[in-house]
Formats: sequence, C-alpha cells, structure tokens
Amino acid sequence: MSTVTVLGLFCLGLCIFPENATAEKVLSKNGDWAVYSDGRVGAFVSYVRGDAYPNAPVNAVTQVPEYTVKGGGMLADTSQPASSGVGQAPQGIVESMRIRSGMIGNIFGIGVRDRIANRTSVTGYIQFWAWVESLDQQKDQINSADVRQGYVKLEGAWGSLMVGRSSELFVRGNTEIDILYGHGYGAGYPEAVNSNGPTQGQSGFGLLGSGFASGVVYATPVLGGLQLTVGAFDPAQLEEAGTRTKWARPEAELTFERPIGGLGKFVLFGSGTYQKVYRAGAPDSNSVTAKGVGYGGRLELGPLRLGIAGYDGYGLGLYYAMEVSDASVDQEGQLRRSDGYYVQSMVVLGRTDISAGWGITQIFMNADDRVVNPSTGYLLNSVIKYQEGFACGAVYHVRPWLHVDIDLFRASFVWYLGQKQVDYIANSGMLFTW
Repeated sequence: MSTVTVLGLFCLGLCIFPENATAEKVLSKNGDWAVYSDGRVGAFVSYVRGDAYPNAPVNAVTQVPEYTVKGGGMLADTSQPASSGVGQAPQGIVESMRIRSGMIGNIFGIGVRDRIANRTSVTGYIQFWAWVESLDQQKDQINSADVRQGYVKLEGAWGSLMVGRSSELFVRGNTEIDILYGHGYGAGYPEAVNSNGPTQGQSGFGLLGSGFASGVVYATPVLGGLQLTVGAFDPAQLEEAGTRTKWARPEAELTFERPIGGLGKFVLFGSGTYQKVYRAGAPDSNSVTAKGVGYGGRLELGPLRLGIAGYDGYGLGLYYAMEVSDASVDQEGQLRRSDGYYVQSMVVLGRTDISAGWGITQIFMNADDRVVNPSTGYLLNSVIKYQEGFACGAVYHVRPWLHVDIDLFRASFVWYLGQKQVDYIANSGMLFTW
C-alpha cells in the first residue's frame, strides 16, 4: 500500500466528539493561563468477508488482461481459486480479522490558553494521533505518531483567526455528520485491510472526508446563528493531473444553526474548494482545476438525530478531499467529475445510541475514458462507476468517558465494464475518552 494512500486514511476524522462525550480536561490553571488536554484510546475487533478485487478477462492468445480495472473497491490479500488462464479469471475471496483502530485513531492533544486583552484570548494546541495495529501486519514495525494538528488561535468578539495545521473547511459539515451520528465511536469501512491506520467510517460511500492541512483561517462571530469561515490552505498536488502549484487553496464554509424551542436544534451548511494544478515543465496553460461544493444539514429533535449531506465536483477523489486517486484522474491526466449523497440517522435511548446510514459515491467518465482500444475491442480501463454503503450500529456509553461499540457495514462496488464486488464488515470495540 502506498504512503500516499496510508496518509489519506489518516485524514478522515475531525477531532469533534458527540455532545454526550466529555470535554477537555484542565490540567493546570494560574490566573488567565490554563493548560488542558483531550484525547481518546481504544481498539476494535474488525472482521471482513466478501469478494476480492475484480479481474479483467484474459486474452486467449496473449494471455494478458484485455483492459485494466481502475479505482475504488476493497484491496486485500485474497484466496484465489485456480484459473485456466483464459477468459474471466476467478475473483477470489477476502476474509480477514484484525485488531485495529477505529475511524478516529488514538489521540493525545494538549493546549495552552491565555488572555491577551479584555475580550481576546490566545490558544496554542498540538494533537498527536496513533494506531494500535502494526504496519503491513509485521509486529516488529514501529508505529510512528502522526502530528495531526498544531496551531495558534486568537478569539474575540470580532471572531477568530487560526494559523497552523487544522481541519480543512470543504465538506467539514458532511464529515461531522458521520462523527456525531455514525462512526465517531465506531469503525465502519476499513478499505485496505492489510495495512494500518484509522478506518474510513462512511467515507467513500456518499461521504467525502474532510482532511487536515496547514492554513490561515478566519471565522466571523456568530450573528443570528449564521457564521462564515474562510481559509487559505497549503496547495495540494494531484500527481498525474499536475504536480506544480502556484497559489494557496481557498476554501469557505457557511453555517446556520438555530435551536428548536428547547427540544433540539437544526444546522445547515455549505462549503467550497478550488485548486488549480499545472504540469511540471509545461506552460501555465497546461493546467486543470480541482473544485467542489459540499452541502447538507442535520436535525436534533428529542432523542432523534438526522443528517443529510452531498457534494459535487471535479478531481475530488473517493475517500477524502483532494485525494490522489485512479478514480478522479483519467489516463490523459484530466479530472473526472464525482458526486455523493449521504443520509445518517441515530436514536438516543438513555445511554445507548442506535444508528443507521446509507450513502453512494458516483464517478463519471470523461470523453478520454470512452476511447476503444482497436486491438481488444474494449475500453482501455474499466473505471469505478459507483460505491454504495449501508451502515448500522449501536454504542453503549458505560460512563460519559467509556464507550462500547458494535457496527456493521455492507460495501458494494460496480465498475463501468460490469465488474462487481460486495464485502461485509463487522466491528466491535471499546474507547476511553477525555
């Protein structure tokens, strides 16, 4: 598994805990100075069984595949039935049990806060992530910590200004739905089961995960429930589409939140991103633009929780925003359009949360993808067409800081030339939060 893919898996969660979780813990306080910490530790038993990644038919004369199956699907070591070497090769079976991290890894965060004026405070915060399973299932491998966030933030009546590494704005509200009502205490879809790192939750199935990046972010004060947040982030290169960048990436998020007569609240949000990349050693006219919009809302009414979200854009990837992916770039380096639709529900019954969700991510072919290879009569590639995921689960909050989860996931994949893959995942684990 490539380093880029592994790092992508790490960029799936925001460090946002559901309302029934404990808040930060103040370790020391001296006047206006305060030192605090937040975090979580835990692990999950994760079992996967289903279809292996599909194959292309083999040419009877050349004994090579007629085309390449590209993008999406679950990657894993598989048991492979014997093949005659001609026609459609057997697909094989995935079956794996791991003891692994959940959607959000083990976290240790520490911050220092002070007041620099009557109505203005300053915070310095750094956050480390780690995981419990070994890299490539080799127990002698070192599990290195990932410095996920590190920033300084000014806050006052005028709003807030953050400089450093923190969560990005594009599809942040979409990701928050999965954390709050879906897999914040769970695991969901693991993607590449042979390696290590946090799972995807619902990301890749109607949900495009928000990531983390260095940037400068300003948020207005909340006015009548409305807040605008704008940021300039370190630009992202897109490999085959272009590795050269010129300008920081602009992103924005607009949110609106209102209470409902003491019974709950509703939240609406919209976000956008824009990133132009250029070919190395080529004129500026040889460029492509990754861009997208995210939107949605969530409702909390008594014990009921409901979130609906979607996104649309070009070159966005499958699992997290600006992911380098065979699904988002064609063979000529042009960006493909994709969209996603996600619905997540949860019912709070005392200490138990019961959740269910569904989502679909679609990839649309470019004109380049429709060119037929005259020597085979097939398209050059069978591109992933859509990924659909159903999730359900239950979390029992033994204490406000101790949580036991069980969650199930059904992942199905379809490619443009007819290949299919269906896999089932069961996860169960325990988390300690503070």
